Amino acid sequence: MSQKGSEHKPTRARRATFAFARYLPLLDPEKFADIAFYKGLEEIGYEQVLLGGTGAADLATLTRKIKRETKLTVVLYPAGPDSVAPADVVVMPDVMNSNSHYARPCGSGSVATAMNIARHGLDYVPVAYLIMGNSTARWYFDAYLLPSNKVLLSYINYAAMVGYPYIALDYEDPQINIDPKLIRAIKQIGDLRLVISDEFDPAGAAKAILMGADTVITPSDVFEEKLGDDGDLTLALAYAKEFHDALLKP
Repeated sequence: MSQKGSEHKPTRARRATFAFARYLPLLDPEKFADIAFYKGLEEIGYEQVLLGGTGAADLATLTRKIKRETKLTVVLYPAGPDSVAPADVVVMPDVMNSNSHYARPCGSGSVATAMNIARHGLDYVPVAYLIMGNSTARWYFDAYLLPSNKVLLSYINYAAMVGYPYIALDYEDPQINIDPKLIRAIKQIGDLRLVISDEFDPAGAAKAILMGADTVITPSDVFEEKLGDDGDLTLALAYAKEFHDALLKP
């Protein structure tokens, strides 16, 4: 066989026509590896779950287990190419205000992650991700804060013009609040769906939806704080039910 004939050609990835649920808990698989938690979410009525965070050592195994033992749609937020796993859909988050050659659009990590998604032939959704405050994410992605809403809206206009279907604002900073005027202005830009991430409680998450967010996301530590010292899931699942009743219950 010739060398040319033995070359591996990547499988074509598919840009998914996908709608995130109104509420998604982002769960770090390092903290939530017990399949009982995901079965509990399914019993409550959840249909989607978002996996990501720092614990990506065995993400592929957990993803397969969730898909095998539940009917949950698994949405994956990979930290990099090594954490791409066979989920139902993979989020491709370009950090629009990152200084990092790794995380910014067309950065080395973004490109390597995209190539791994393509190699596995996975469905994906591109997301223009903007970090709004002094969160851990700002440190991790070496993000710079935008000086004004006018500049932020210019970034979002650009993202809409080049075809990002989702805009994600990361508000995980207790010193800043969501600006309703900004949300209204964003919703007037093209055909965009707006995702807001913050350390919401159920009432705060519902308020963000009323402001105009299409999806709200809570970081993993919102539920990690509810885990028992012995790994008991009772309080975490009870809190998950509060979010479900406030945001997802028909």
